[in-house]
Amino acid sequence: DEEERELPNFTEGEEIPLFTSSSGSSRVAVAPGVPTWATLDVKERMTTPPTHLTESELISLMEKHGIGTDASIPTHIENILKRNYSELIPGRKLCPSKLGLVLAQGYHLIDDSLVLPKIRSDIEGECNKIAKGLADKCEVIKKAIDIFEGKFDFFVKNINKMDILFGSSFSQLQDIGTPFTRCGLTRRYLMYINGPPPRLYNKYTETVYPLPAGGVIKQWTGRKCSAPDCNFELCLYSVGAPPRTFPLCPYCFNHPQKEWGKIPGEDEFSNEVPEDSVDREDEAKERKFRRLGGRSLILECPHPDGHPLIEDLTVSPDPDSDGVLILDPHFGPKWRLCSTRDPTIVHLPKEVHKVTILDRTEDVLGCHYMQIEFDAEKSPLEDGKVKYTSCFPTDDLMQNLVRVHRGSERLNASGRGRGGRGGRGG
Repeated sequence: DEEERELPNFTEGEEIPLFTSSSGSSRVAVAPGVPTWATLDVKERMTTPPTHLTESELISLMEKHGIGTDASIPTHIENILKRNYSELIPGRKLCPSKLGLVLAQGYHLIDDSLVLPKIRSDIEGECNKIAKGLADKCEVIKKAIDIFEGKFDFFVKNINKMDILFGSSFSQLQDIGTPFTRCGLTRRYLMYINGPPPRLYNKYTETVYPLPAGGVIKQWTGRKCSAPDCNFELCLYSVGAPPRTFPLCPYCFNHPQKEWGKIPGEDEFSNEVPEDSVDREDEAKERKFRRLGGRSLILECPHPDGHPLIEDLTVSPDPDSDGVLILDPHFGPKWRLCSTRDPTIVHLPKEVHKVTILDRTEDVLGCHYMQIEFDAEKSPLEDGKVKYTSCFPTDDLMQNLVRVHRGSERLNASGRGRGGRGGRGG
């Protein structure tokens, strides 16, 4: 019979033959004798969130980070309970309240050192040096006052940024609205708040995702972002007249990556990503401040042209701007291309029944080929063919069939139709 033993001391590169266990054990079992055989069972389990800290666990962490003394630690815990930042639940565990979560989120947003243990620990360390005669009391006090005076001034200047968090967290459900899209981190529904400024709110984590202003935001049938490690459900963002529609990821809009290219709605300076990690963090915070304050007017595609969502829909460079032409994400029945940086719409012929973006890309321009299916009775192709593969910027046939309309970024349309955009035949 199979005997369960302790896990052997394996060596790197050693191969252990496996056989199927019939006992249902989740442990590795090694059969007696030579050669060595083992079983390895895989069981499916659901992850669970960590439990709240108990008083003793919190005290251990405070001691680890050098916060407080044996005399002051109980007072610190008593204060957060009295001020309703946390509550004591069965098992002597400390559960943060909504007020405590919102305050912590706000402090992290404005100055995370106000909630992280480092500064407090440093000051406790300086006090210990005074007690040991290694530091001058007056110098330590002056240094601490200077540090917190600067932090106080900075916090006062930016305290209005807390309004968004408090407004989102303590609004009535009817004021918040209905579930809109799912968060890619928690899989919880984000609530849409019309604003101003428009934003999505995760009531479980007290997180706010500002959205672009200047257009119309709609749901997009549960589609997910294709950016690595994102997985947020997408929205549709329509802007201009006539409206151009673009995919919008709430997370990527607030966390743009350098490799995606120029950030829409930002000036040239703010698109320069600092090399130093601290400067990058400060720049990211400043960008979020601007968006939380409603200063996020976007009259173009809300994502850089290098974002995976935009690249997947790109079929041509836009010769009238520094943007690209993407397939309208409504995907028919009126098929059209939209410029990401210019109020230009390219209407495909009415005879088009279906358009599919292919994985194949053009070697020089990097844009995707399109597979176009025409109505069988109205196909412009020879011999009545209905399927056609097109590289739009070099395709004479499609260039002569499309109608280009130049509209307005936000006023009524005042464009005109014209023929093809020109270009080489291919």
